[in-house]
Amino acid sequence: MKKHIANIISASRIVVSLILFSFSEITTLFLALYIYCGFSDLIDGPIARKTGSQSVTGALLDTAGDVLTYFALLKILIVIGIVPFWALLWFGITLIGFCASAVIAKIRFKKFYFVHSFCGKILGVTVFALPLALKFINSDIYLEIICAVSSIAAVESIIIQLKSKSLKTDSAS
Repeated sequence: MKKHIANIISASRIVVSLILFSFSEITTLFLALYIYCGFSDLIDGPIARKTGSQSVTGALLDTAGDVLTYFALLKILIVIGIVPFWALLWFGITLIGFCASAVIAKIRFKKFYFVHSFCGKILGVTVFALPLALKFINSDIYLEIICAVSSIAAVESIIIQLKSKSLKTDSAS
């Protein structure tokens, strides 16, 4: 059971993030579920390392949970009118960068993989804080920060996959 706990945590984040898609506004329940997703993202990796159960499957579950959580957040921000077109376009371009990184991994190492990088972790924290930060900072300014960090993280992922001699599953630890 200990060997599977990290994957169970990551899978639970996937389930909870799917529930987030049902919301049309940022409510207390949305924030509670969203914070669960963030907390589970913080602990699944360290638990996997501590139990010696790191795996490509676990990393893919982690990435799927992250992507679903962030798309659920994006969906609600679009519904309430906070994300302008320029930010959506920028997010789309950086998403292409992250996908290019995974394609490079597939070509070079025979595995379609999104690297967990240092800038990717910073991006995760920055995006995760968005619904909380909106209470304190102008949404356009915060979105500009997220766009800049996501661009750096996408370029970093591409560079890691191009320069690595083997598949990099976690360049952030």
